[in-house]
Amino acid sequence: MVLAVLVTAILALQHSPSAAFEVDLWPGEGIPVFEAVAQRLPLHELPSMSSKVVETLIVRPKQRLAFDDTRYRTMKAGRFTVLASTIVAGWSLGDVTQLSRLDYYSGKFGAAREELMVGDTIEYLQYRAEGTCFVRIAGSVIDADPCPTQNEAQFRLDAKPATEWWIHIVVNGKPRGWVLVTDATARVVDREG
Repeated sequence: MVLAVLVTAILALQHSPSAAFEVDLWPGEGIPVFEAVAQRLPLHELPSMSSKVVETLIVRPKQRLAFDDTRYRTMKAGRFTVLASTIVAGWSLGDVTQLSRLDYYSGKFGAAREELMVGDTIEYLQYRAEGTCFVRIAGSVIDADPCPTQNEAQFRLDAKPATEWWIHIVVNGKPRGWVLVTDATARVVDREG
């Protein structure tokens, strides 16, 4: 088991262009329900376009897609500029580029409270859910609550982050591969829970 995990991690490093930040969570509230847009879905070995395509899944238009894992990757961070002295509060996740679902919900992170001055810039990594987002300030990732997008009087959004959303497709209970969620592959049609 340990060997398999190590091999998977090594393969991921070899085939995956590095992301600025990635999480094993999906953006937004509730469990997403996906349906196919295309009839042919290229499934990758790893959640990366440079990863080998292991299969092309043939599906019906609007067919629901089951998944057992998700990866939300920030390929290029966005940026906020501080317009008025303020504080970014939330949870301090530390100097991380990858965050697992298990770690995120572990309760092990402490409170964050970063004082910012006019003209400071912070990296916008990705939207999270319910008005929160991941930002990076001085090398440390914060699950910001509220996200600076919620306060236009104190923050200016200079650039949105470039993100990729991958889901690991399952067919009849069997894992098949990763698909990049785009307007041409799959879309969220509902949220549950």
